[in-house]
Amino acid sequence: MADPQALLWEHLKDAPRGLKFVRDFGGDGFTLPFYCREAHLAVEIEDDPFKTARHELRDAWQELNRVDIMQVPPSHVKQNASEVADAILDIAEPRRDRFAD
Repeated sequence: MADPQALLWEHLKDAPRGLKFVRDFGGDGFTLPFYCREAHLAVEIEDDPFKTARHELRDAWQELNRVDIMQVPPSHVKQNASEVADAILDIAEPRRDRFAD
């Protein structure tokens, strides 16, 4: 079965709608699977998006940089990666405009 992260990356890797995502963005003691600096948005693929795991280093960085983390269940990506990517881009576009320098 296909890896959900690889499936989603196929839709985000070529800067769709002018939004540049990077894969495996590393911070001090944490990694974000997908990150778009211009939109201040990160995306994680989580089995339980309602899980409230705490990542102190990530949380501090997230607050300092005003980054929101969107969590997507892997089953959604496996069912329709294109639709999930479009939803991510629909959220990222207005955020890019809001955070434009």
